[in-house]
Amino acid sequence: MRGTGVPAASALTAAELRLLPLLSAHLSFAQIGAELFVSPNTAKTHAVAIYRKLDANSRGQAVAQARELGLLEG
Repeated sequence: MRGTGVPAASALTAAELRLLPLLSAHLSFAQIGAELFVSPNTAKTHAVAIYRKLDANSRGQAVAQARELGLLEG
């Protein structure tokens, strides 16, 4: 976690918040992109930004952290 000990979850953009629930659905970035009408590369870029802001090293960690913070339902 960042210096304050609290992840920068409030810094997630609207686009990242739209993508976040799809990370837990085990979809590929191509499938996520198709669902959100963006390119697979854009979906991946948003996912990497989410990982960074939630101080996660993987999709699973990002989903777990998002659930802990109340950004995703269990």
